[in-house]
Formats: sequence, structure tokens, C-alpha cells
Amino acid sequence: MSASSTSPSSDAGAWVIAPDTRDALSARVREVWHYRRILFFFSVNALQGLYRKTRLGMPWLFIRSLLPLVIGSFVFGEVMRVPSGGVPYFVFFTTGQLAWNVFDGPLVRASRGLAVNRQLLTKLYVPRVILPLAQMSAGLVEPLVMTGVLIGTLVYYRVGDGVWYANGGVRLFAVVPSVLTILAFAFSLSLWTSVWQARARDVRFVLRYIVSFWLYLTPVIYPLARIPAKVRWLAYLNPPTAPVETFKWAVLPDMVHSWAWFGYSVAVTIVVFLTGAVFFGRAESATVDRL
Repeated sequence: MSASSTSPSSDAGAWVIAPDTRDALSARVREVWHYRRILFFFSVNALQGLYRKTRLGMPWLFIRSLLPLVIGSFVFGEVMRVPSGGVPYFVFFTTGQLAWNVFDGPLVRASRGLAVNRQLLTKLYVPRVILPLAQMSAGLVEPLVMTGVLIGTLVYYRVGDGVWYANGGVRLFAVVPSVLTILAFAFSLSLWTSVWQARARDVRFVLRYIVSFWLYLTPVIYPLARIPAKVRWLAYLNPPTAPVETFKWAVLPDMVHSWAWFGYSVAVTIVVFLTGAVFFGRAESATVDRL
């Protein structure tokens, strides 16, 4: 609920009540901070929803993360023989999937933020942007599990082969801006998709297909170096490409990387966030009224 302002009209004694759009973005940030305990509550609830009413309980979170890694690395690494830049394909595949799932999971989960809380929104006011933001926490479980798997795999190869298939030193710090950019892009997109999905249920299925196809347009299961240099810029036009490649470059040796294209991805993320924030702010009230 945004603040409102009043101003005198041409008729004496008459006032016009209209939304106060001044400093709207910072006002929303302050509102989210004011309701931070509610944000924490919805985040915990989203996490518990991943294993609620399952026989296995929390171990299911690990199984659902491990199975795609094992199957994917077998199909692409052993059957299709996709090159992996000189490291074991399971290490390469897990690193790429980790970076991708920082985008995939939070985007899909955040897009459900308004839809899964439709009954609450019709009875109680909370800043609506909290709901997609809280749902993102559930999407971060798989990347966290994959991080543990990746570290364990690196240790396994270090003990078994005597080789540490990872970078160290300052270069590893590039993981932080990579992850933040991927997360920010996912949240920025969810400002659009959460509204659309609340209005039409089929958006959920369409989004799932789009994200699945998007994976193959991003160099996750294959190295970017496999794309001919003369058309590589087309791959970089895909906003997740540069931060995913920067993540892989930070973790693994002999990966292709470009800070210039990383800056492009950051710029696209800013544009998507600003336009998404305006869209969400204008559409959220009308969307809640239709729930």
C-alpha cells in the first residue's frame, strides 16, 4: 500500500487524493525492511514446503538435487562425450548447474509468490513484493546442496588423483558478483512473471518450458569455447551467459570469460529490475483484486 498525497483542486474546498509516487522505490525498500520479520516467516514456510507431506522429509531435498547431477553428467559426459575443458565432466557439469540453478530455481519459485498466497492476500495486507522475494529462498536449496557436492567431488579427486581441479586465490572471489548478478536477474524477471502467473495459471507451465529451453541457450552443459568465435557474441547477448561463465571461470581453470560482457549483463539486469518494479507496483493491486 503506497502512501497517498492530497492537493487542492480548482473547486474551493475540494481535494484530490492520489498515490504519492515520489521516492517510490526507496519507500518500498523501507517497507520491506519494516516487514522483515514477515519476510523471514514466508521464507521459512517456503523452505518447509519443499519437503512437507513427504515420506522422506528433509533427505528429499538432497535426492532431488543429486539425481539430475548424476543422470545429466552420465548422459552428456559419458554418452554424448561433451568436452569439459580439461576437468572431469562431473566437476564441470556440477559447476555449471550450480550457477544455472541460482537463476532457475529462484525464478520459478519467485514467480509463484503471489499465486500460492492468494488466500492470504485477500484477507491481510503485506507488502506484496515480499512474497516473490520470500519464495526465492526455496529456490536456493538446490544450489546450496550442489555446492556441498562440488566441494566433496573436488576433495575426492584431490585424494584419488592428486589433482585439485579448481582455482584458488583472488580469482575465486569473482563467484560473489556472479551469484549476485544471477540472483538479481532472477528476481527482476519475477517482478513480471509473478503478476502474470497470479492472473493465469498456465503461465507457470509456459515459464517452466521456457526456462528448460533457456538452459540449452546458456553454456551450462558445454563450454562457451565450443561456440565459434565469430558468433560467440550471440551467446553473450543472452543475459545469464556472462555471469554463468564468470562463475565457471572463477571456479575452474581454462574457462572463457569477459568482464565487458559481464557489465552488459549487469546493465540488462538493472533495466529489467527498474521496469519490473514499475510494472509490479502498478499491477499488484489490480492483480490481488482478481484473486
